[in-house]
Order: sequence, then structure tokens, then C-alpha cells
Amino acid sequence: MRISRVGLTATSIFALSIGATSAQPADPAPTPVGDGIVVTATPLERTTDEVAAPITVFGRDDIVRGSAPTLGALLKDELGVTHSSFAPGASRPIIRGLDNFRIRIQENGIGTHDVSALSEDHAITVDPLSATQVEVIRGPATLRYGSEAIGGLVSVLNNRIPQSAPEKGYEGEVYGAFDSVSDGFEGSAMVDFAVGQFAGHLDAFARDSDDYDIPDDDDTQANTFVESSGISGGGSFLFDNGFIGASVSYFDSEYGIPGEEAVARDLFLDMEQTKVSAAAEFYDLGSVVDTFRVQAGYSDYTHDEVRGDTGFVGSTFDNEVFEARTEVVHAPIGLFEGAIGLQGSTRDLSSSGEGGELIAPATDDRLALFVFEEVALSEGVVLQMGGRVEHVEVDGFGVRVNTFTPAPGTEIDDFGRDEDLSFTPISASASLLFDVANATKLGVTAQYVERAPSLLELFAKGPHESTETFEIGDPDLDKETAISLELTAKKTTGAVRYEAAAFYTEFEDFIFKRLTGVECGEEFDTCGVEDELTQVVYSAEDATFTGLELAGEWDAFSLHGGILGLSARFDMVRAEFDDSGDVPRIPPMRFGVGTYYTNGGFNSAIDLLIADEQDDTAEFESETKGYIDLTASASYVFEQEGSDTSFEVGLVGTNLLDDDIRNHSSFKKEDVLQPGASVRLFGRVVF
Repeated sequence: MRISRVGLTATSIFALSIGATSAQPADPAPTPVGDGIVVTATPLERTTDEVAAPITVFGRDDIVRGSAPTLGALLKDELGVTHSSFAPGASRPIIRGLDNFRIRIQENGIGTHDVSALSEDHAITVDPLSATQVEVIRGPATLRYGSEAIGGLVSVLNNRIPQSAPEKGYEGEVYGAFDSVSDGFEGSAMVDFAVGQFAGHLDAFARDSDDYDIPDDDDTQANTFVESSGISGGGSFLFDNGFIGASVSYFDSEYGIPGEEAVARDLFLDMEQTKVSAAAEFYDLGSVVDTFRVQAGYSDYTHDEVRGDTGFVGSTFDNEVFEARTEVVHAPIGLFEGAIGLQGSTRDLSSSGEGGELIAPATDDRLALFVFEEVALSEGVVLQMGGRVEHVEVDGFGVRVNTFTPAPGTEIDDFGRDEDLSFTPISASASLLFDVANATKLGVTAQYVERAPSLLELFAKGPHESTETFEIGDPDLDKETAISLELTAKKTTGAVRYEAAAFYTEFEDFIFKRLTGVECGEEFDTCGVEDELTQVVYSAEDATFTGLELAGEWDAFSLHGGILGLSARFDMVRAEFDDSGDVPRIPPMRFGVGTYYTNGGFNSAIDLLIADEQDDTAEFESETKGYIDLTASASYVFEQEGSDTSFEVGLVGTNLLDDDIRNHSSFKKEDVLQPGASVRLFGRVVF
């Protein structure tokens, strides 16, 4: 496990440069670790060093060695990132204390089109094993990707639509692993090939794990099993100045829901998604338009929430989405380089059973225009700026009541009322990036961003068994707005590397799940009478978020031809309402130290991450004690002389102190402990 990812790069304790695999010999001289990593934060081809936004990048090596069943679990210990940890099969990333509808998760520029933002018990339909790169933008990424990225972006990249041909005509990978904490097996395979102008791609993965062990005794955390699999195929026709391609993928997962009530009913989710994607890009087009890109995706998603004790399907959710985006990168105009783009989507959400009581059929249609421009003001000073106008139309059935605890038998006149609402979020951003002495980059970013309320925030109106909540939306919610200022400093080359970020954000009408202290049954008239479900009301208040993130790495010593290094990190976020105390479920302050050693094909690391107790809590929210997470890893890459094939074998140990870890950001923290001490053995063949 990494405790830092310095310089916003994909390198870590496992490798010293993004271009070098762990099989390459370590260089005791200062090694660049940030140059050359092109990211999708802007429409222009820019590296992490050329973007003011704080970006973490995972390469394929990082993904395999830190393998996890969900994106949330993969990213949970990264700088400024935690996860919801509702269940091993369902965990979304939380960035700087913001989650769900504020964190956009996408695959190759198009949204994942699942319902994971709708509720913490719903899984993301992209498995880390299918990714070749994962980018995390900490802070608003609304300009290019929409108001759903007001808190940040997790962008998964893979080669399902090939953009180039393998140099030798084919390349691929086979991977497998076993872990001791859940007796879990996982495996994946992918291959890329080319025949003439056609480039093809195939990949598949599978996971099968039992309930995981918990610390201090021989018990397990009941109902934490995961069974998932996926397969994808795609191809492209390649041209001298671009490509046109498409892919089809299928994802299937079945996983248990932990917690006392869920275990009593043997509750699990059974989900599947089929996705069709297409993309095209043409570049070097002329003196006016340099590059033209278009991407599109259609998905058909469904899941059942099943009571295993009876086989009864309590809820069914269906989600059908089409999304498309196009960008035109113009040729330089004087000092200006930039792009203009359009993005649109349509979503049809329907549900039945208890899901139909939670949210009736609803639609969400969006169309946006965005622009990004960059200008070099002087040598070493770059201005990056942009804007976005987005129109959102939503239709659904809401509920308006004067009190959320009506007496039994109270008639709710507005229940089920058809609401046709529209919003026009507007966002703008400006960043200055300074190239100062000793390869240090300083950045300052100011942003004004707006977000339209989500379907559930507007139209929730009933019970949700998996989360054990009775949720009530508010059709009168207005746009959420945020004004933010961020200062960054980073140095990504040399023996000493570091990253620092300080941010301040003022939210107006910050929408959140407010615990009322009232318990409910299955109907409105049971609220305040029965105690089966916890009442949650979507409310809006002004709030202020402040935070600090620091990380550093030092290649301290040359040892037997390798590098012995030290690392350290710290992150915290403080979030308060202007009038009513603390924002709920904000992650605690964390700090850590580590050491790493790399020598040729050998890589090893020991990391200690300490989370403080969290006692800055909202009303009806309990405090959470701190924890210590000790991890260690070692791997070796074997290569045959004269062959392009390599074999890697490794061990990764997590929570080696077997500490009781409870995640303050999780709705299940009282009932669910995180996994105990575990060792994972993995092997990989790259050819």
C-alpha cells in the first residue's frame, strides 16, 4: 500500500518512474517521476506537471500490485481520498470529504452509467482489473466533465477502443492472486493485437471471495462475500492521423450486504450491465482545427436487492443511459491554445418493489457547452482558464410535507406529485502555474462551480432496505454552488520530491443527508412510531470546507545498486455548516511514514498509516476512534534474456497489526469492521 503519491504521478514505492517497469534497474542518480504522463484533465495533451489541478495517477503496475475489488478500496489510502466501504463489493471513492453525486466516475471519458452515486450499497460497474490507468482529480473538475464532478473526478482508462497498434503486432497480460483474509481468488487477462489497419482488444476478469476475517478473534464479518466477472471486446480502424472504433462490455456482480439487519435477511445484490461505446479522433487537421474528438456510450443496467432467506426480490433498479461528447481543439491563436466542446446525456431511471417506493421512474437530460484556453504569459508562467454552461432537466415524483414525522394516518396531499424541474449550472475557473527554481511548480486556482440536485436528492420518498434508511428528498432544492481557492506546490523530479495543497471552499446550499433522529417503518405514517429504518432527509445549508495535503519522498541512500527511500504524508479536511455544526461523515486527519527499496526487478515497501479519532461530528452522528494500518509488500520481476515476456510474483500484507478499523465515512461503521490482517500472493505474466 502506498501512503503517498508524490508529484501527482503514477510512480510510488514500487517504481521510480512511470516509463520504467519494476524490471528495469534502479538508477541511483536523481530520477524523473512526473514527466511524460499525459492526463485527461484538459482537452490539450498535458502532463501532470503542466496542469495546476492536483492529480493522482495510477499506472497498470500500481493497479495490479494494489489490487482491490472496487475503485474505492483501491484509492482509499491515497492523498485526500478515502472510501465509503459500505460492502466489499460496493465502495465509492470519497475525495476531500465529498462523495456520491459530487464525484464523477468515468471510463474513457464516458460515465460509468451505474447507480452507485444513488446509494452507498450500489457498486461501480468498472473493476480495477480492467483498467490500465486511473486518474484522480482532487477538487472541482466540472469544466470538462460537468456538475457531477464538483468535488472531483475518477477517470478510468483502458484500451478497449484501441488508439494505436502494438509494436510487435500483439501484447498482453495474465494475472492471478489469492488473499488469506477472505480466501479470495481473482484473475484477469487482456490482449491487444493488430491486423493491417485493424487493432483489436479483448479482456476478462473474475473475482470470488468469501466473508472476510475480522481482527482479534476467529470470527468473520458476515455477508461480505463478492462474486463478480466481466468481459469486453473492441476494435478500431487506424489511420495516419486518427482512428474510429467501438467496444462492447459486460459486467456482472453478486455481493453481500453486511450489518445486523441485512445479515438477518441474508441480503445481497445481484447486478449486471451491458455497455456499448464508440470513439473517434482525428488530429493534424489544418490551420484552424487541430484535433477533433467524439465519444459516445450507451448502457443498460439492472440490479435486484434479494433477501436470501426467502428469495424475495425487495427492490429492482433499472438505469438506461446514453451519453456523448465532442471536442474541437483549435490551432494556436497567438499565445492561446484551447478547445471547445459539447456534452450531452439522457438517463431513464426506473425501479420496482421497495425501490419503487424509494424513487419512482425519473429522467435526467443534460446538455452542456464548455471551453478551455491556455496562454503562456511569460517564460515559466501559464494561465489556464475555462467555463461551462450546462442545462439540466429532470422529471420525477416528489413529496412535500410540512413535517417529516407526520402522525399515523396523516394524509400527505403532495405525495407522488409529478415534478418537471430545470436547472442551468454555470462554472468558471482560472489557474496560474509558475515554474520556479529547482524544478518546483507553484499553482493557484480560483473556481466558481454550480451543481444541479440529483434525482434522489429531489425525489426520494420512502424505504431503502439495504441501507436501512427511510429517505426523503426535497423538490424545492436549488442549485448547489461553491467558490474555491487552492494553492499548490510540487516537485516531481530529483532525489527529493514533494507535493503540497491547501484549499478553501465556501458552499451555498450544500445538499447533504441529514439524520433527523426519527425512526420509521415501511410507510410515511410509521415514522416516529416504528423503528425499523433510520430517517434521512435531504437538506441544504451553507458550509465551509478547508483542507491541507502534504506528501514527500526521499531517495535517501544507494544500497547494493538499488535505492532505499523514505516517504511521509499528511491530509486533513475540516467541514462545518455556517449555522449548525459539523458536516456529517467527514474523514479524520491522517498521517503516515514509510520506507521503500527498489533494485532492478526487486521492489519492497513498509508503510504505516495512522488515522486520528474523529470527534467533529454532526447531530445524531457518533464519534469514531482512530486506527493504525501497517502494510508491507515485496515483489520480483523475472525476465528472460532476448524475450519480451516477463513474470512477476509478489506478496502484499495489509492491516498487519490486526487493528480494529472502522471507517467514519461509512454508514455501516457501527456494525462493520474493516478486514483484519491479510496476506495476498499474486503473479503476473506480461508478453
